[in-house]
Amino acid sequence: MTKEYTHSQLVIKARHWLWKHGYSVVITEMASGVGEEPDAIGFCTNHTTLIECKVSRPDFLNDKKKSHIRWKDGMGDKRYYFTPKGMIKIEELPEGWGLLEPHGQRIRVIKSSDYFANKNSHGEIGLLISALRRMKAISPKGISIKTYTQQTKCRATLSIAQSCEVIEKPVAKEKNDALP
Repeated sequence: MTKEYTHSQLVIKARHWLWKHGYSVVITEMASGVGEEPDAIGFCTNHTTLIECKVSRPDFLNDKKKSHIRWKDGMGDKRYYFTPKGMIKIEELPEGWGLLEPHGQRIRVIKSSDYFANKNSHGEIGLLISALRRMKAISPKGISIKTYTQQTKCRATLSIAQSCEVIEKPVAKEKNDALP
């Protein structure tokens, strides 16, 4: 099988798919500090979706051996593998995982993910904290953005596609001054 896609190309497609499906914060290839580095994870108001991109069968088969996949305690309320068309079969997926495949410019859901009740919430929070810490270096007084993508030195990408604003609290000049 010739490589139709590189890993980086699939990660970019996964990021766009998550945005298209309403995830307001999408993080790609950023380490959490707890042993799991999702290729793409999307956060919305009430759930998360993790996407693992694989361009070779050996990589997929090795990934299935990882403890957070075997024991179902990884990141994401929903979890997908994203592979070139026909690379893996549905019956090869870990229990509950879904499968995405690129078809031209579109991404097809070959199998939907189950909802995982047990997940690595600490890892997800670690990713968000790491992302915010990296953004602080860009704007130490706060963040006010509509759409923003930050490429870091370690190839991680943070993307936020929703307005947010951080406003500095005024400091009282004298003891008797009241803060609003």
